[in-house]
Amino acid sequence: MAIRCPRCRAIAKTRTSTELSQMTRRSYHQCQNMLCGCSFTSLTEIDGFLNETKPVPGASVPKDAFPKSHTPDNQLNLAI
Repeated sequence: MAIRCPRCRAIAKTRTSTELSQMTRRSYHQCQNMLCGCSFTSLTEIDGFLNETKPVPGASVPKDAFPKSHTPDNQLNLAI
């Protein structure tokens, strides 16, 4: 999802984001227009579901099916 700068309408780069709740995330953006340089935040919220699904009892996705960057375990475990 591309987001535009609210001041100059150039494309803004998402620098980081923080989960506020299971349904809400705050993202931090920086305008890519060097003459503008605006930094701003946005909120993304899940406001409804399109269908009802139920997980299959006992089913799980193996952790190795995703890259390490997609799992929360030891993301900041850096060698010093």
